[in-house]
Amino acid sequence: MKAMIRISALTMMALLLTSFTNTDLRSHMVRFDQAFLPTLEQTLRGDVHEAKRAVFYLEFQWRKLRTRIQHRYPEERLALSRIDGWLGDAYYAIDANCPVTAANQLEHVKYEMMVLRDRHGIDYYLDDLYDFQGGLELVAEAAADEMLCLMEWSEFVALTHELRREWRSIQRKPFDAALYEFDAGQVRQLRHYQQSMAKALDAFAKAVDSAQREDAELASQKLEPAFERVLHLFGNFEGAQTYFAQQ
Repeated sequence: MKAMIRISALTMMALLLTSFTNTDLRSHMVRFDQAFLPTLEQTLRGDVHEAKRAVFYLEFQWRKLRTRIQHRYPEERLALSRIDGWLGDAYYAIDANCPVTAANQLEHVKYEMMVLRDRHGIDYYLDDLYDFQGGLELVAEAAADEMLCLMEWSEFVALTHELRREWRSIQRKPFDAALYEFDAGQVRQLRHYQQSMAKALDAFAKAVDSAQREDAELASQKLEPAFERVLHLFGNFEGAQTYFAQQ
């Protein structure tokens, strides 16, 4: 009986230790994304001046996160090397005033981190947003194309409604404000932007259901700006600027 109690206690301690370690790792992932998102957003906007300032903060947070991932998951050596390479290429492209190339490399970084978290079962709210973003970009591109990116209209309708359901699921998912370092005001703002995104999707779905491609294209133009407001909340734009000023 005592042996069983001892084994149960050890098992519980191991589970708690694993949970604590993953939470600590996720907090560093959050800080990495706080630095990553400003750099990505600025390259997508073509603002290389601000991107050049932001890379200092990004590299600082990446080095801290990299050390912790390497310690926690030594088998991820190749994934970390790939991220090193893509970040290095992105920095070079930013320095060379090539924001499109830099953004492409940063997207590789984002995807590699998503895959890494998936391999290790790390629940991460931003991955839900990143997954949704991929579908959103596809729908927006198809809506602006007279050929619907070679999709059948029924496929386009189905994809639209699937995207709408996915967003509703994201809205219902519990949000760990402490992990993402959101105060009460930021949480309210997040909920407000989430609802604005839902309304934009509802209007878009209604236009798609009407089977008028021109109306669908017009409604689709409001989707990505609404989503970008949500994602923007997770970037530390002030930190990117002030860290540069300290160097």
